[in-house]
Parts: sequence; structure tokens; C-alpha cells
Amino acid sequence: MKEPSRPPDGPDLPLVTVAVLAYNRRDALRVNLTKLRDELEWPADRLEVIVVDNASTDGTAEMVRSEFGEVQLIRNDVNTGISGWNRAFEAGTGDWFLVLDDDCYVTGDALHRATAGARGHEADLVSFKVKSPGEGDVFNEFYDPGLLAFWGCSALLSRRAARELGGFDPGIFIWGHEAEFVARLLDRGWRHLHLPEVVSVHMKSPAGFELAHHKRNLRSFGYITGKLLRPRDLFPVAANLILRVLTESVRRPRILTCTPAVAAGMRDGLRNRAPVRPVVSQLYRHNFIEFSSPLIFARGPLLFWRQRGRADLAEIDAGERRDRFWRERAACYPQGTGSLSV
Repeated sequence: MKEPSRPPDGPDLPLVTVAVLAYNRRDALRVNLTKLRDELEWPADRLEVIVVDNASTDGTAEMVRSEFGEVQLIRNDVNTGISGWNRAFEAGTGDWFLVLDDDCYVTGDALHRATAGARGHEADLVSFKVKSPGEGDVFNEFYDPGLLAFWGCSALLSRRAARELGGFDPGIFIWGHEAEFVARLLDRGWRHLHLPEVVSVHMKSPAGFELAHHKRNLRSFGYITGKLLRPRDLFPVAANLILRVLTESVRRPRILTCTPAVAAGMRDGLRNRAPVRPVVSQLYRHNFIEFSSPLIFARGPLLFWRQRGRADLAEIDAGERRDRFWRERAACYPQGTGSLSV
């Protein structure tokens, strides 16, 4: 695929609003804002930086005021989770919104490549490759969200996507909001472009299993199911989510405590019911890995017997089956640059 040309320099460059959501990561935010100011190749007069402080208690707001006077600061009285970004979407005046976590940054020609890619593919959402600092882990290899979601620590949204979709749904506090947002974007017939040549740096490593995080994710997936899926897809996906808890509890019994979270998410999603088009609903039912039946990743009885007690082999086997799931859905999980619209 031909690499998109860079946008023209000077006053013809689009105005980009950088929307940074901050919560108790003062030192990481300092690195983020310093990188934006000193290492991002984009004219300062075509860049608008907004920090939304989600009720931090570590001096985040005071640091921004004293060290980055050019940055617009918005303070929330309470931590609203990911919907805090919506305040930056409301206040920003950019043609594009670069969405960043406080501990994630981009440098160099990242914005040139991202805006050129969006223009060349007529995309309203551009997601990036996300990696740890230095030669660290690649988050997209740890978990591949494909084109049905994205790593939410960094992305580029068009103005109409940020505004007309109403931003991120406040019904999801954290995690899983990316899939909910992409589903609504695809429902409009708009395009999601994944551009791995643009690399953002997340100042951490991919986390292993944590029950609290798992519970939040499952609640979010229940919410998306109840809110967006059509009945013919909603019921099978709801059953798969519960089945997933039951099958995972064989190895980790504590996961059974996630069952109420799935039910609560589904209940809240049904209260905010706004189904997407049938084609989008079916797309998620059949291709979003979190909505698939966990049985397709299970070991057969003979293999289970041979590998009994060998957790390492079980992990390898499950990983191979997930890799096959993604390979069989290459249109939704491209290995390189790829885009999707419905």
C-alpha cells in the first residue's frame, strides 16, 4: 500500500486538539506534555493542548498551571472515568482530536502520518501501535483489539466523530469503552483506520491478570451487549459472557465473583438501549473476540487429559487458538495497516 503523503506545512495544516485525561499521574503527565512541546513535529500555532484533570489529589493541576501555562486546564470535581475526555471534546476547536492518556505520548512526525492516513483513507478514527518505552512490549501483540476496538490510551478522532457521537459513553467508567465507541462509529458508516506506522509510547508494560480489572472489563462487555446489540445477537452474546465466567473459573475460582458485574453491565446497557444496525450487531457477535464462545478456545477431552496439571501447556494451547481466531478474521484483525467501514 502506498504510504500516505504528509499534509502541507504551514497554515494549511489542520488544527489539532490534544485531549489529555489525567488522574494522579503528575510525573507521567509532565513527561507527556514535555514530549508534546519539544519532540512533536507540529507547529505550535496549529496545536491546542487541553488537559482534563479527573479530580487528582497529587498536585497534577498545580503542576500544569506552574509549568505549562500554554495548556488549557479543565478540572473535574469528581473522577468521571473515561467520559472526562468529553469535556475536552466540548471545549476543543480542532479539526482533529488526538486522545491521550496522561502516561502516553507521541513524538516526531506521528501527527503528520496520522492526519495524512486519515485523509487518504477517509477515516474518522485512526488507531496506533502502542508500545512500552525503549525496546519494551508492544501492547497490540499482548492483546489485539483489531478494528472493532483500539488501545484507548492514544487515538486520533475527527471533529465530527468526537462531537456527533457524543464522545465516550459515561455508562462505562473505564475499559471496554473503545469497542462501544467503534461500534457506534461503524454504525454511522464511518471508517476506522489502524496505522501501525504511528507508534505511541505508553509508560508502562501490559498488565497480567488482575481480578478487579477483569471485573470492570466484563461489566463493560455486558453493558455494550445490552445497549447496542440486536436481540438475535444480544442473547447468544449474553450467554457467552456468562459461559466465559464459568469456564475461566475452573482455573481461577475467584472469577465467579465477576458474574454480578456482567449482569449489572447488561442491566445498565438495557436502560440506555440504542441498538446499532443489524449488520454492525452481527459483525460484533461473530468477530469480536470478547463476544465469542469460550468453548472455541477450550482444549478437547484428549488434549485436556494429556495436559492435565500443566498450566503452561494450557496457556500455549489457548494462545494458539486465539491466534487462529484472529487469522480467520483478517478483515477485522489486520496484521498491518487496515481499515474498516460498514
